[in-house]
Amino acid sequence: MKIRLLSLAAALFAAVTFVAATDAQERKTDKKAKILHFTRSSSEGHGPARMQEDGTTISGSALKTFCNDHGIELVESHDGRIFDGDVSEFDAFVFYTTGGLQDENTKIPTMRPMSEDGIKKLIAAVRSGKGFVGIHSATDTHCKLRIDGRDPYVAMSGGRFCGHGPSQFMTIKAVEPIEVPWLKKLNGEFTAHDEWYAMREFNPDMHVVYAMQTAQLFPHPENLKHYGRADFPLCWIRMEGKGRVAYTPQGHDDKFWWNKENVRRVGEFVLWSLGRFDMDTTPNIEKVCPGYAEKQ
Repeated sequence: MKIRLLSLAAALFAAVTFVAATDAQERKTDKKAKILHFTRSSSEGHGPARMQEDGTTISGSALKTFCNDHGIELVESHDGRIFDGDVSEFDAFVFYTTGGLQDENTKIPTMRPMSEDGIKKLIAAVRSGKGFVGIHSATDTHCKLRIDGRDPYVAMSGGRFCGHGPSQFMTIKAVEPIEVPWLKKLNGEFTAHDEWYAMREFNPDMHVVYAMQTAQLFPHPENLKHYGRADFPLCWIRMEGKGRVAYTPQGHDDKFWWNKENVRRVGEFVLWSLGRFDMDTTPNIEKVCPGYAEKQ
């Protein structure tokens, strides 16, 4: 009995130590950060990003609860004109957007487009040190503006959507070394059901957090159409000047946001973008996904 009690105590100590070590990665700060959760779409957009009667979104409400626990104020908007004002009040921008940022939305008139100056101000703000986190369809987002022949939004966010197969389960294995706290907790591997995007136009300076491992997918015609290629990045981080940029592919449907652990999968990238903890951003795309450019 004594041996069993000692073993139980040791196990509990190890568990507490693990949680403490995970939580300790976040830097404590007295400064309350402020972020903009931007859900503008040029169409109806995704359910979790649609504005409800009370002026909130499902994704925004879930993130707000997470942010409140970390001393972060979250502001929601789907009006692109917000970027014509003073964006310096925001410490990070969290985009759950769809379609052309400068395109009119004929179905939802309140979803005003961003102006060219607004897009330039967003890019400049991130380059100066503001954070940026793209959620799911943030890669199914683009603009008409071109800088050095490229769409500056796509270049900043890191990649561009080019299709998807049916929503399905997929097992994810993170790239070593694993630095995202929630991924560490899962030992770098998890299985999830979502609408997984195929993407192209990847920024080669990204650090891949985890990739689409295409060989595991069922040979459904739609899977072969979109994923019949070499492994490509699904989740990544990178630097845009002094600004920290992250993209996370999950969050397609409402159910994702009802689960606190799922919300943490997004929230921890927000914390990182705000400088609450550090991760290595050394480019690794060529090593992790050597054939990623075959459908660029």
